[in-house]
Amino acid sequence: MLNPPAPEVIDQLNRPIKDLRISLTDRCQFRCNYCLPAEHVDVMRQQSQPEKHLSFAEITQVVQAFAELGVNKIRLTGGEPLLRKNLSTLIGNIKKITGIDEVALTTNAGLLDPVLDDLVNAGLDRITISLDALDQDLFTQITGTNVKVDNILRSVDRCLSSRLKQVKINCVIQKGVNEDQIIPMLAHFRGTSVVVRFIEFMDVGNINGWQPKQVFESQQALKLIADRWPISPKPPSNVGEVANRFEFDDGMGEFGLISSISEPFCQDCNRARLSTQGEIYTCLFATQGHHIKALINKPIELLEAISQIWKQRKDQYSSQRKNTTAKNKLPKVEMFVIGG
Repeated sequence: MLNPPAPEVIDQLNRPIKDLRISLTDRCQFRCNYCLPAEHVDVMRQQSQPEKHLSFAEITQVVQAFAELGVNKIRLTGGEPLLRKNLSTLIGNIKKITGIDEVALTTNAGLLDPVLDDLVNAGLDRITISLDALDQDLFTQITGTNVKVDNILRSVDRCLSSRLKQVKINCVIQKGVNEDQIIPMLAHFRGTSVVVRFIEFMDVGNINGWQPKQVFESQQALKLIADRWPISPKPPSNVGEVANRFEFDDGMGEFGLISSISEPFCQDCNRARLSTQGEIYTCLFATQGHHIKALINKPIELLEAISQIWKQRKDQYSSQRKNTTAKNKLPKVEMFVIGG
């Protein structure tokens, strides 16, 4: 650990840095229509350069620097992070870093079952599983895979019986596609400790064909749910939480709504993102990243570079989305490059 510890850094909007999301690979075996539609898979193949992906040792050094600057939560994502072999080794290394309180993983769970025990034994704290439909035909339509929903649900059950502190389900809702899955999804997981979070379809990247009319707003989802079960709002668990939390009045659990389109939460965003090739992105909707790979073996310079990147940050894309026109709209980084 560098001595003395670096002071906490804040950006141009007085936001500290607390959460680092690390993309371990820009490849994925799913072809979800809101992220990497099958007809655009050539974009991934053209961009992906696995030989240039950061090694686990390099990632660990970057996490060390971020921890010095106040980051205490790490989320491993992708692409599909489980396409990286021996992931438990990286988790174990990150857990040894002073200041890191939590290591989480976001996955489509298609490859989870064989490695779950190793990940938990290495110290994985939390897991989020992407699941956009319980109906098998609809799930296949959305994801472009032959993975069985029942297999994913079995993996969820295994997660619940493990030492993981929390299991979440992320469900991206597209208007006219899967809003009819909201009630079945909650009915399935009510009474368990699984927290289902419904996410508004977002304009991440350039290839998902996003249009405002495809957004099923969180307030619409909330009305559907409230018409079925009595519910009450819950306070956020921490500053910068992306989901509005609600609980069932009968004590059967909670769920969340992530409303990047209808209720932007840029004012509290404390998340940075590290791409597979060593670029720092300060917004999910960023047009470009900051290259830091060349500094990884120079800890003092790396620390200073990350600090300056964050201090100069003033991103608030979601809050400014309505002011973005076709003329001033720039190409954004694809979701499969930096995760959701």
